[in-house]
Amino acid sequence: MKTNENKPLEVPPPAPVEKRNLIERYSITIKAIAVAILTLMLLIPLAMIQSLIRERQNTKQEAVADITSKWGGEQTITGPCLVIPYEEIMVEDKKEIVIKRNLLVLPETLDTKIESNVEKRKRGIYDASVYGSDIALSGQFDLSVISKQNVQPSQIKWNDVRLIIGLSDLKGIKDNVSLQSNGETIDFEPGIPVENLAVGSGFAAGTSQNRDYENSSYELFTVGLNAKIDSLNPVLQAAFPFTISLKINGSQGLYIVPTGKTTTADIKSDWATPSFDGEFLPETREIDKSGFTAQWKVLDLNRSFGQVIRADNSNAINQMASSRFGVRFIQAVDQYQQNMRSVKYAILIIVLTFVAVFFIELLQKKSVNPFQYILVGLALVLFYTLLLSISEVLGFNLAYLVAAAMTTILIMLHMGSLLKSRKQGLLIGALLAFLYIFIFILIQMESYALLVGSLGLFAILAVIMYYSKKVRFS
Repeated sequence: MKTNENKPLEVPPPAPVEKRNLIERYSITIKAIAVAILTLMLLIPLAMIQSLIRERQNTKQEAVADITSKWGGEQTITGPCLVIPYEEIMVEDKKEIVIKRNLLVLPETLDTKIESNVEKRKRGIYDASVYGSDIALSGQFDLSVISKQNVQPSQIKWNDVRLIIGLSDLKGIKDNVSLQSNGETIDFEPGIPVENLAVGSGFAAGTSQNRDYENSSYELFTVGLNAKIDSLNPVLQAAFPFTISLKINGSQGLYIVPTGKTTTADIKSDWATPSFDGEFLPETREIDKSGFTAQWKVLDLNRSFGQVIRADNSNAINQMASSRFGVRFIQAVDQYQQNMRSVKYAILIIVLTFVAVFFIELLQKKSVNPFQYILVGLALVLFYTLLLSISEVLGFNLAYLVAAAMTTILIMLHMGSLLKSRKQGLLIGALLAFLYIFIFILIQMESYALLVGSLGLFAILAVIMYYSKKVRFS
């Protein structure tokens, strides 16, 4: 009988190795690249949203301009100034030529007291800050300074002397304006009928309300008031005192040009969020919920122009224009500026959300279709449209809460259903809530926004680096 004890055992052939093509071997890397490309493509609708914010901002500016055009615009008060006309005789080709000139004599002292009541006027969903002001100007002129200008008394046309006040918008005047001096009352007339009077120009920088607004220009002596002074006699009087009362409406801002050798100003208002603007800040100020008070004192040594200037000296009058100071009645919060800042952080939220979904997909071995990334990205972009539209009605802070809650809940429910895991959906929702809170804090901060943002991004990057070690990309 034969046995098979010495017969070698048969070893089965090895199973054939399944060969994967290039796409299958690097599918994770390819998908990561696709998600990165999708992220870059979302910059296009984000740019369109930024354009929409600027468009809505311009629409608001047009609405504000429409309101202020009927009420009264930004007011700059220049003066009062005495206009002293005189004649110069020049000899040319043996002929005498009489040239008419004017001197602007600025007051020795100028004391300005202003009380303003501010209210909001609406046009649709937009509003503008408008004010009514009671203004008292008092002080005196020193007529002896004229003799120091190489002008002889015989050259001066004393019967044509006028006192002028420059204003920005005559529509804002709400009562007759008169001059009281030495027991005499003189009514003002509209216009500044002074020959060869240079128009001073200045530039108003963008306010803290909105740093993105372009600088706007303003001018002195384009419009104003004048009063003819018949009783002026420098031989009999060295000083010319004055008291002037004005009731004017305006909007946005109220400014004073420090024409006095010593200029003092006292402004009181019921507006709780003033922005002190111009060449000089107040020496003292008090601000509370009921309003503010502010006091200024400006000397001629603080300015770059003298007490007597020629009316055609455009350089000196430009220096007058650039020396104005005052207050802007601004809104405490400008939603368009905050909307623009929030959009600048949009790419951060999109990238981190996509990274979180991508890691969950790999670690939990659950595939997410690229189309779902597109839907999540569009939901994240739509947040900024919701934020803009709601903030125009409810204000930025409440709008941010509503838009963030809507977006977070939508993406959380969608991803929980897609991944078939309520826990993973809640994880993504918690991440989004954290990111929206983090960005909101950065928007509210100014001085430390860069520092806090940099530290936050460093911490987020550290977390991503830690979890990336558990992912194999090939």
